[in-house]
Amino acid sequence: MTVGRSLVDDLRRTAARHGERTAVIDGTGSLGYARLDGMAERIAQGLREAGVRSGDCVAWHGAKSCLAVAAVHGILRSGAGYVPVDPDGPVARARLIVERSRPSVIVTDTTARDQWHAVAPDLTWQPLPTGSADGPLWYAIPATAPRPPVPDLAYVFHTSGSTGNPKGVVHTHASASAFVDWSVDELRLTEQDVIINSAPLHFDPTTLHLFGAARVGAAVALMPASAAPFPAAHIDFCRQVGGTVWYAVTSTLVWLTRRGKDVLPRLGALRAAVVGGEVLPPSDVNTLFAALPGIRLLNVYGPTESNVCTFHEMRGPQPLDAVIPIGRVLPGAEIVVVDEELTPVRPGGTGQLLVRGSMLMEGYLDPEQTAGAFVHTADGRRWYATGDMVRENAAGELEFVGRRDAQVKSRGFRVELGEIERHLNALDGIHECVVVATPDALFSTLLTAFVSADGVHDVEALPRLLRDRLPHYMIPQRIVLATGELPRNANGKVDRTALTALATRPTLGDSPGLTVVH
Repeated sequence: MTVGRSLVDDLRRTAARHGERTAVIDGTGSLGYARLDGMAERIAQGLREAGVRSGDCVAWHGAKSCLAVAAVHGILRSGAGYVPVDPDGPVARARLIVERSRPSVIVTDTTARDQWHAVAPDLTWQPLPTGSADGPLWYAIPATAPRPPVPDLAYVFHTSGSTGNPKGVVHTHASASAFVDWSVDELRLTEQDVIINSAPLHFDPTTLHLFGAARVGAAVALMPASAAPFPAAHIDFCRQVGGTVWYAVTSTLVWLTRRGKDVLPRLGALRAAVVGGEVLPPSDVNTLFAALPGIRLLNVYGPTESNVCTFHEMRGPQPLDAVIPIGRVLPGAEIVVVDEELTPVRPGGTGQLLVRGSMLMEGYLDPEQTAGAFVHTADGRRWYATGDMVRENAAGELEFVGRRDAQVKSRGFRVELGEIERHLNALDGIHECVVVATPDALFSTLLTAFVSADGVHDVEALPRLLRDRLPHYMIPQRIVLATGELPRNANGKVDRTALTALATRPTLGDSPGLTVVH
């Protein structure tokens, strides 16, 4: 592990240089850099007094707000790394993430603290000083001993895991700073910028939003939950705060260009848009350029484990049959495309993308997951195996082909279909289930669960039961009851190919032996 620039130092330097500039904007107010710095210092002091050590995990569970940003910076300044938990997800999943990350302290806002009372009534909550009247923070010390400190720890983001357990991706100050370095240089960020944040704080685009802003003295504008679901409100928020840089998942851009096409020209101050996480349709590129002809548009690629490692900039409208590349490797990163024997493929050949370099994660919290994620090529070098299949085009840029496994993207979030199936199979009355993913014009992926059960009554409650166990983006949009067992292939296994074909039918509910319950 290479120890590099600290995210903590960025905030300190910027507060000293641009103390009166706006640091954070949310739906109710704003914070300047001097005030944010002071709040972070008070929070850090309180955490150290509570026993937090350098390299500890500290869980953060709360709504996205100015206070949340102060909490994140305060956790980092205490020497710990923050482990963000989805504030809109089921509290049972929050508890699972906390159990697996073994933080020394849990920090929450008041709403999240009240949720914890239901699942962990033995936790004792105490106020955490912030030096501000923006709202109280609370902390509790779990009974379980904290995990050993991780050197240079910055944060742990959790992604969907094929075993049914979320995977905790460990990033250090060095790996996070390497990505921030590239972002600041490539996007030419300055203190005049306003960076739009429409992602939750437990999602990796926030690395650019929060720490790119802190690096240069820009403002980060946290989109309120009331604006995010509506194209006109989303665009109006960006306009009202003077947004200049926007980084979101591809499906958000697709949604805006298709549902908010007429109001896109209101984003006249927007000079750069960055999208990634899903395939980018050329028609939506063209819609954006028609509305904002001077904008820079970057298509980036990189799993949570590697931050962004390749990118491609579009410099104008694209042919409608074009494949938008994921581009070329970033400085500080290395990539290779290999076959099943981990041998580099010939130029133009399809293979799995391997990644290494300064932006790469330290590993997972679970050592077994870490061991399974890395491979060694014949030259002895260690690589992260992305599971993504790519090929090099004639221009020498990479194009995304697909996945090697059952992982898909839904609204930009990684989803292991096996994790959903395991939760379904654990419910009473379910004999068998398969979840398939099919393309969706608006949100990129539609999840359909085919289940075998005793009757409709066993299936009707599934959406509610899953909402208690899984985040919203992992809840199947459709649940289909099959009469008898699910279809088999020649090997006697469930025929996923046949079920995927059925899921693409507009008349799925008219198929013999199938009932669309939800």
